[in-house]
Amino acid sequence: MTHPPGASGGAHPLVPVSALLGGALALAFGAAWLLADPGALAGYLGSPRAVALTHLFTLLHVTLVYAGTLQQLPAVLLVADLAWKRLGYVALPLLVAGGALLVHGFASGFRAVPLALGGAAATAALALVAAQTVRTAVARPPRDPASRGLVAAACYLALTMALGTLLAGARGSPAVARALGYAPELHQTAGLVGAFLLGIAAAGHKLLAMFALAKGGSAWRVTAVTWLVHGSFAATLAGAASWLLGGPTGAERSAGTVATLCVCAAGALQVVEVAALLRRRLRRRLEAPVARYVLAHAFLPLAGLLLAAGLRQAAVVAALLGFVGLAVSGMLVKILSFLAWTTAFGGGAGRSGPAPLLRDLTRPWLEPAITAGLGLGALAATAAVAAQAASSPAAAAPLATLAAASLFVGAGAQLWQAATVAWRSLRAGAAPRREVVTTK
Repeated sequence: MTHPPGASGGAHPLVPVSALLGGALALAFGAAWLLADPGALAGYLGSPRAVALTHLFTLLHVTLVYAGTLQQLPAVLLVADLAWKRLGYVALPLLVAGGALLVHGFASGFRAVPLALGGAAATAALALVAAQTVRTAVARPPRDPASRGLVAAACYLALTMALGTLLAGARGSPAVARALGYAPELHQTAGLVGAFLLGIAAAGHKLLAMFALAKGGSAWRVTAVTWLVHGSFAATLAGAASWLLGGPTGAERSAGTVATLCVCAAGALQVVEVAALLRRRLRRRLEAPVARYVLAHAFLPLAGLLLAAGLRQAAVVAALLGFVGLAVSGMLVKILSFLAWTTAFGGGAGRSGPAPLLRDLTRPWLEPAITAGLGLGALAATAAVAAQAASSPAAAAPLATLAAASLFVGAGAQLWQAATVAWRSLRAGAAPRREVVTTK
């Protein structure tokens, strides 16, 4: 495998490729864990095993893929050289180590030492990634809403981890809880809305337009989504501050209502934005991973309906597993294919034949299994949590088993696809090169 310079001014492609492969492996491991213990989904979602599985998905899958992508994406969107290109060699392993410690700490009954060490390591890792993104943006100020949204989302990602570490400390220490309060909604809003929704909206505006060949169009919806995300977080912060300072109950409730309305409006605008991009696309038939990214947005209205029905936990599951999970899965395969191809064939010169096409790096028949497995798994998991909330454990248990089995199939197929892309790139990139003979 050759070692070309970072594509489009980003880090060496091996850095994000490793992160994307690691994220696919983590999802497969988490799905196998859930399959062995589906009761974690049908029971109390605040139990150690449920919290551990949640953080395995959010940290070691979604966030690892996200942080790896940020080793390339800011340079592409800002058309600039990424600051501190070697930072990923430190930040990404630190994130993996911290995430693994956190998952272990939660699974073993909220043990303080691994939670503290893991939280500190993961917080430091994401703070470094956020600083890298901001430094890149300072050198080349973003001129479009998507680039500005991506920078903001990277900052929310680091903030989410910091708030999560404080939350774990408040849960384990009465002194910390008295000093800082206990506001899980703030952590959830920063992560699910600020980091994930905004990150997908900002990056997707550029990537979907590129993959679907959708040119032109206004970006005002991306700007609106960004400000609605900021409004949601600000309202949630105000509600948490009101509770901590002993303010009136009505003020906290009003802040929660404003935050919910902002989230729902942002989700609705994101669905409209994707539909607008699809209407003006030149490529009529979407590739399977891109179609999976588009399908992910069907979970946003579902999450909104569940939230309106008072089923907050089911709404979070629909948004996290359905929207975020499918969107990340679709872009994982596309971005991994591009980066693996760049790593193997970026040098290009002297090959014995032409480089393969991107689609030749994948196994097409795996894509329906990925989409069906992850999609059905997210739907069944949402239904299981909703049934449990409705005091129907008899219905929740089989739904949780179905969700676990489906997610295992989808995650396993995705890992197979990711490994196939890496292996075919490695094998083709190592093919014999044509010797150049010079004559006098």
